[in-house]
Amino acid sequence: MKGRAVPVVLVLLLAGTWLLSGALVAATDPLVVAVGRTAVCCAALTAVAASRPAGRDALRRAAAAPGTIWLLGLLGFAGYAAGTLLAIPRIGTSLTNLVVALMPCASVAVGTVFFGERPGARGAVGALLACAAAAGYAALGADAGDLDGPGLLLVGAATTAFAVYGFLYRRRLPGLPPLAVLPVLLAAATCLLLPMSLPALIGRPPTITATVGIVLLGAAVYAPAYVVQHRLILRRGPVFTAAVQLAVPFTVRLGDWALRTAPAPSAAELLLLAVCCVGIALVTVRPAGRAAAAERPPGRLSGT
Repeated sequence: MKGRAVPVVLVLLLAGTWLLSGALVAATDPLVVAVGRTAVCCAALTAVAASRPAGRDALRRAAAAPGTIWLLGLLGFAGYAAGTLLAIPRIGTSLTNLVVALMPCASVAVGTVFFGERPGARGAVGALLACAAAAGYAALGADAGDLDGPGLLLVGAATTAFAVYGFLYRRRLPGLPPLAVLPVLLAAATCLLLPMSLPALIGRPPTITATVGIVLLGAAVYAPAYVVQHRLILRRGPVFTAAVQLAVPFTVRLGDWALRTAPAPSAAELLLLAVCCVGIALVTVRPAGRAAAAERPPGRLSGT
């Protein structure tokens, strides 16, 4: 896959996860969907990685760092999924998405304060502009009555956790391919999510139709989406990846319109889309020299 196509593929795959996840959580407990898609995705990627000797060796190398694996599994998968899904019933989907839209700004702040990374004026302005546009888009559907302190804390913590995850993953596991690392991370995340979802699994087990949908979501949509996302984190960094992902809600909106499940976008939505694209471009489009330097991930940190 050519480098320039990777961000586009990621946006399309993540848009697919939104559309299919939205249909599933309408009739199935969100935590059941979360643990199901995580477990299925883990199984699918493990089968692919284990099919080759090099993949099996990489799996063993990834599992040899249990402290890092459990920490990343908590921050990037279990914690993020639980925080966002538990926030939705308290503050609504739109307000949850509004906070998640601040991910590039959170990545800039986390990278500057804790990891000594400087995005530069262009990247910082682009992240702020893209976040403002995405947050404004989410605010169009937000309800002031949804404001709830614990709910905002849950999604805020989840967003910050994933921002930290991106930097830790890039620094601690740069020498291992995502296809080998992800099965181990997802296995840890499944173990962490299972206790939270067990009451719903026992009390309201998913229907056969929902089960098929969860399998499809995990194996055919989330698995390739995670691989592409993590390759992009390694190549271009968490801020770049988070900025690219801001195009996802707009892509979903245009997809709903194309499928005739929603009316045409309003002038305000189109304006915010344009502003968001300008912000994303400021973060992602770089001179050739700087782009080549950005492709080289930093060295591995000492630690677990």
